[in-house]
Amino acid sequence: MLVRAVRLRRQGVRLPIEELRAEVPLAGHLLMRESAYQGRDGRGKQVCLLMPPSGSAVPIVELFSARLLRIESRGLLIGGHEEFWNRKQKTSHVQVLWAWPMPPEIREEAPPSTVSSPEVRRLLEALDAMA
Repeated sequence: MLVRAVRLRRQGVRLPIEELRAEVPLAGHLLMRESAYQGRDGRGKQVCLLMPPSGSAVPIVELFSARLLRIESRGLLIGGHEEFWNRKQKTSHVQVLWAWPMPPEIREEAPPSTVSSPEVRRLLEALDAMA
C-alpha cells in the first residue's frame, strides 16, 4: 500500500509534539511480512518495511518484531524495534510508525479538441449565432 509515514520516536524516546508537526512525512510502500530471521536473534516473526516508491531494494524504515497497534479511518499505527549498526555493534530502539494512505495521483488531461457528435456541433454553432 502506498503511504505517507512519520516516525514517532527518536532513539526510543517519544518526540515532542512540536518536532512531530515539523517532521516531513516519508513516502513509500508499506509491507508487513514474515521475517527472514523467523524469530531468531530475539527478533519477532513479523517485520514491517517502508520501501521507497522508486523501487529500490533498501528499505527506508525496517521494524523488527512489528505489531499492528491500531487501525483507524485516518491511518495505521505500527510498533516495533528499529536497529542501528555501528561497525559490528547493534543498537535496537523501540519505534512507532504512523502511516496513512496516499491519495492516488490525478492526471489532468486536456479535453478533446474536436466535437465528435454532429448534433453537438450544430448546437454549438446555434449558440455562437445567438451571441
